[in-house]
Parts: sequence; structure tokens; C-alpha cells
Amino acid sequence: MGITAPDEDEFEEDEESDDPEDEGVLEEAAEADRDGAAADDVGEPSTSYPEPPNRVYRASDLFGEAAVMDAALWLASSYPDVLVTGLQSNPHLVVPGDIFVLHPGLIPDDDLDAISVAVEQGATVIVAPRVKAEDPGLDPAPDPVGLAGILPDEVPLIRVEDSLAMGARLAAAFYDLPSANMVTIGVMGLLGKTTTAWLIRGLLEELGQTVGLVSTIEHAIAEDRLDEDGYLWEPMEEDPSAERESSVPFKLIPYAGKRQRHEFGPFHRGVFVPHLAVLISRLCTAGKYEQHYKQTLPGLNSQKLLAGMRDRAAGVAVMEMGTKSLALGTFDYVDLNVAVVTGLSVHMGVPASEQPEDRADEVRAAAELAMITLERKLTQPEMQVLVINADDPATEELLRRLNNAVPVVTFGMSNSRADVFVESYKNNIWETEVIIRTPTGRLQIITNLLGRHNAYNLVAAVATGVALKAPLQSIVAGIEAVEIPGRSEVIDEGQEFSVVVDAAQSPETLASMLDALRRGGARQIFTVFGCSGNEDPSIRPKMGAVAHAKSDYVIVTNENPRLEDPAKDQGRTPLWFEPYLQKAQRDNKRYIMEDRYSAIRAAIGTAGPEDVVLLAGKGHQDWVEHADTDGNILRGWLDDRVEARNALSKLKYLKQIPKFNRDTLPWGSRIETLMETLAVDPGVLTRPGPVDTNLD
Repeated sequence: MGITAPDEDEFEEDEESDDPEDEGVLEEAAEADRDGAAADDVGEPSTSYPEPPNRVYRASDLFGEAAVMDAALWLASSYPDVLVTGLQSNPHLVVPGDIFVLHPGLIPDDDLDAISVAVEQGATVIVAPRVKAEDPGLDPAPDPVGLAGILPDEVPLIRVEDSLAMGARLAAAFYDLPSANMVTIGVMGLLGKTTTAWLIRGLLEELGQTVGLVSTIEHAIAEDRLDEDGYLWEPMEEDPSAERESSVPFKLIPYAGKRQRHEFGPFHRGVFVPHLAVLISRLCTAGKYEQHYKQTLPGLNSQKLLAGMRDRAAGVAVMEMGTKSLALGTFDYVDLNVAVVTGLSVHMGVPASEQPEDRADEVRAAAELAMITLERKLTQPEMQVLVINADDPATEELLRRLNNAVPVVTFGMSNSRADVFVESYKNNIWETEVIIRTPTGRLQIITNLLGRHNAYNLVAAVATGVALKAPLQSIVAGIEAVEIPGRSEVIDEGQEFSVVVDAAQSPETLASMLDALRRGGARQIFTVFGCSGNEDPSIRPKMGAVAHAKSDYVIVTNENPRLEDPAKDQGRTPLWFEPYLQKAQRDNKRYIMEDRYSAIRAAIGTAGPEDVVLLAGKGHQDWVEHADTDGNILRGWLDDRVEARNALSKLKYLKQIPKFNRDTLPWGSRIETLMETLAVDPGVLTRPGPVDTNLD
């Protein structure tokens, strides 16, 4: 099942250097720490942390520290005794002493309601966007939005041009620019940021660092999760897997999700309970949602997260820096020591002939934004380094614009002149082996991360380790120890075929994964996937086309239907193969199964030796979102990994059914016997109507 490793003597050992110039960014940044704390003082990751300090500012002093001098002078003269003990952009999470920074559009409340709630919660200062051009920005200005009667006399209102930018600016001042006290690594690019960030964290932890992580999957310090305000997060509900082996078909077990973060967006309207939300936000409670949009954090929260890491003695922070984050200014007040760019022009795991032409403008805009950001941030050659993809056509333009501003470490799979180069890459249906050449030696990494796109993520992480002067042995050990939830996660219960759970949600990543499985020797590939509701519908037929072209069996099913009719959602996905639907699904091995629970079991129950079942789309998500009859969104428990393990555990029962042929779908006339064996009500498989949340 594994890949045969080459002889150990094929690999050169990296030699330690006594050259002081070989001190890595970790050491240099630690020496520059304004508090003089060396990175080596951080010690091993631990759940025992220093207590974060209590911070108190006079409002006038804080605005002065943030160089907002007109507001500082006005506050000093008109509100000299107002104290500030925190900042918050969600009115329901305000506690007494907070500055409330209004970010219209990031919360469900309208502006007046948000300010009213914040005041009721104890906000001592309100910062809100300027309403019209003649508004000078301070409290005595005209009141075009009807604030009279909402704001007490003792609560000042500061109107600004850009409240998102002001929130980040004030938070950077309030928390004393936390990124300046840590080694900060930012990962940019079109794709691969999550996996690359987790791999980098793994190698840093192998070096003994306490590492903070800002990631799509979770925010964390060491082994502990953080919420968006930088507080240690603890679940407030039981994990259903502690008592249940699996979910239930066509029924919803209410559950928020163990990895679900509170995301800023227009949801919870009408059902979000004020102040109870202070507790609920750290759990993102299951229940009714009007809508669920993926949004990036405001810059205010990025500062709070970094402060939560630094205050608990993290020596390093690794951050995904997505395009939307850069556009919103999430990281405007974040200093970088290492910038890692996975790729800015194309998806590096997919041939150029398969690149999406309709995304060309989006790609160019994202690349330009990243380049502008890097030009602005990378200015200190003694403290910073750029790690960049040598195979990416955009790299030449970026390096020209940076004009040798900082040292550069390049990585690649095609350009052999790269500093860190993949000499060989191969995989089977269980794992991948890469041989990588570095300036100090060659190394071998064996991992469950499948696909050429993941090989790029691996070499990007190795190049980051090289930039940090990490020993090759530590790089290998750290990366190989990483397990990323729902990213090419292989489910191995001793079966004769492979089951892979992956978050592939784009045609490019799905194609790369399927190519890797085919190249790895898969006899047959079963692809189970869906597309999220209330998101770009144009991607659905493209996903269907990729799955059809590169799979033997395709099962289109639910992902997160949300407010959309699941049948219509799934119907859009295979539009391009309508002629096939005129024939029996069985003949063409192309199926539509609304219930994901059933789709997973159908694929696993049909797979044979050396086959691969790919469960694509949901990845780490252990929840699913459906609409109820009132148009609200309900969230319930469904984890592809749990469902796969449960299905695999039932294979032995399927094999005991006499004269039962499960070589192809549907499984013949013994369906009632089969459902009895699996303890599932067969009637539920065709039950129409809305989601049933009654578990009795």
C-alpha cells in the first residue's frame, strides 16, 4: 500500500553553518522583538499560557496613539474621562468599555439597530462611517441617520471615511501592533493557502515553536482553537460522534460544527438573541439562519487574533491572506517576516489547457492586489524574505516590481533553476512521495496529500522552511506529521480500496485530485460531490463536466443546499450530459442521489479492490445546511469522514447477504433486505418534502 522509499544514502545531509549570516528569520525577528524576548524562550507548545493583560486607554489617548489627531483632540476636550477596555465590530458581542466600530454589511442589523444594541451593551465610543461629504466626522455634525435619542450624551460618536480601515488602525494601536512581536508568515495565492499554511505550522512546531494559525479551517494557538476575538474557544455542545456512529438519512441532527467559526455575514436576522450571542458566537450555534455567506474578517479582528496569540507567548503566526482579505484591508497593519506566494496567474496543479478562461479577469485582479500588497509590505531586506513559485508566469513581473527589495527563495516543479525543486513526484491511491532538492541537500516526503496541486503546496512549505534556515530533518518530520482535516484525508479502515475526503470545490482542484488518483493506479474512481447552494451557479456544470470526464462512477448529491431546492441544485450540475440521462443511470454510471448519507454508502458499497471513492466538496465541514419550510437555514450534523467510516464498518454485513451483487448501482432487488441490514428505513430514501428534524 505504501510507496517504496529510496535508499537513505541517496539523500545528502544538510550541514550546519557557523556563518552568522545563516541565522534565519526566526532568530532575526526574535532579536528585533521590542520586548527583547527570544524565540527560543517560547518553549514547546502547551495548553498552559500566560494570562493576557488587561488593557485600559483613555479614548483620547488611544485615538492619539492611532494618529487620528482631530478625534483625539476633540475627545480630550469634550470627553476627557471616557475609558476604553476593548474594541468590537459585532454589536451583540460588545461588553462595557468597548469601542463599537460599525461595519455596515458585515452584520444583519441595520445601522441604527446595531448602534442601539452596542450602546445597550455598554459601548463607550461609537465609530461609524461618514454619511455625507459635508459631515466633518465628529459628534456635533448633522444627524442625517436619526441617532438622536439613541446615543446618550456621555457616548461620543466618531464618523470616519472608512470604518473598516479605522477599526484595524485603532486595534493595531490598542493591542500594540502584535505582529511586530512575532515572526509573522503570510500565505497568499489563488489556491493552496490552507494546506500550505498548515504544513508550515507543522514544520514550525517540529522546531519547538508555539505557533498561531489564522486559517479557513480554524484559528488556533498550538493545540487550542481561538475565536475571532482571540479568546480560547471551547465547544458548548456535545460532539454527536461521541454517541452516534453516523447521521440519519433525510433527517437533520441539529449541530453547529466542531470546526465552524463565527463568520461575519448577513445571517441570523430575526433570531439572533442579543447578549446571549456573546456565548453563542464561540459555538456558532445550530439553528435558523437567513443566509450564510463566507466572509473575511475585518482588520480589527485580525489584530485581536494576533494579540491573542502573542499574549499567550506564541513566537510565530501563520496566516492565510486571501484576496478578499487583502481587498478589505484585513492585514493592513500586519508586519510580515515571510511572504509565501503559492501562485498568482494559474492554478499550478492543472494543465494550461484546463484553466478556466472565464476567470481571467478575476485572476488578474487578484494578482494585482497581491503584488500591490507585497510591494508595500516587503521593504526590509534584513528582516523579510519572499518565498515564491518559480513556475508561475506572474513571478517575473512581481520580482521586477519588487526590484530586489528583499531576499527571495523560489520553488517549483517545472523550472529546475528554482532554489527548492521537486525532482520526482509520484503517488498511488493512498499516498504521495516527493523528492525535493534544496540548497543544503535532498529530502524525501511521504504524505497522504494527493494531487499535483498538493505537491506544489508541499514544496512551498519546504521552501518556507529553507527560508527560515530550518534543518531538513525537522522540515521532513514536521510536514509528514501534519494531518489536515478534510484535505486529501484518506480514510483507511483496512478495506481493499481507498476512500479520500477532500474539500475540492472548484473544477481545477477536483481535476487535479482525480488526475492524481488515476495516475496512482485507481481501477475505478467513484466521485461523490455536490455544489453549495446560494453560491455561483455557473460552477456547477463545470464541476459536473470534470467529474464525468475523469471518473468511472459519478454521484451528484447535496453539499449545502441552503435556501435552494436540492433537486434544482443537483439538476444544474449535470446539464451538459442530459442525453445520458435519457438512458438508465445504471448503464452510464451517472447518478443523482439527493441524500448525501445515501450517496456515500452507495459509492462505498459498490467499490471493489484498488478502486477509489472520492468524497469531494465538504472537506473538514462536519455540518450540512438545509432550508426549512419558512425559508430559514437549518444546520445539522453530517461529516463525510464519519459517514465513510460507518459505511466501511458495514461492508462485512453486505458481504454476508446471499446472492447479492453490489458490483454496480442500483443494487438489484434485495434493497429491503439490505436496508434492514444497515438499520435504515427504506421508505425514507424516497421521502419527498422538506427536511425532517424530528428524530423521534
